[in-house]
Amino acid sequence: MNRDDEQLSHWLHDNYSFLYAYLIKLTLHPAEAEDLAQDTVVRCIERFSQYRPEKASFSTWMIQIATNLWLDKKRRKKREQQYLNRQQLEWHLGEGIGLEVAEALGRLGDHHRVPVVLKYYYGYSYEEIAAICRVSTGTVKSRLHHAMANLRKELGEDEGQNGRKTDQRSGRV
Repeated sequence: MNRDDEQLSHWLHDNYSFLYAYLIKLTLHPAEAEDLAQDTVVRCIERFSQYRPEKASFSTWMIQIATNLWLDKKRRKKREQQYLNRQQLEWHLGEGIGLEVAEALGRLGDHHRVPVVLKYYYGYSYEEIAAICRVSTGTVKSRLHHAMANLRKELGEDEGQNGRKTDQRSGRV
């Protein structure tokens, strides 16, 4: 073991409890904190030649590595969750509604999405929707109008010059 290896070993030993305590506070999960602490130690070993004591203390350098690993893990989890949610949505939607339409519906506020789903997917009347939502029939009509305008805009449909609906992407009526 050379002198640098001995120094690294000493620093890792002295700072491990500090690292773990920091990661517990970030993750709020002991097992995840332990995994990240181990990953951080491995990364410190791999990149020890890049450590510059004149720029930061070892503990600061180590915490920076740990923080970056944690943020990377969070981003990866978020992307994985979005992918899984999208896959589940596609599976549950089946052929009845396209994923693009479902995502556009998801971007509507609840007060707009509920009347759209009730009217166009389940065939409820304005009066029935008004009763379900506990609003007036006029409010239902207004919400449906605004919701459908937003959906058309988001899905690339617009009113053509002749007043007929056209798909902006294809130019079809």
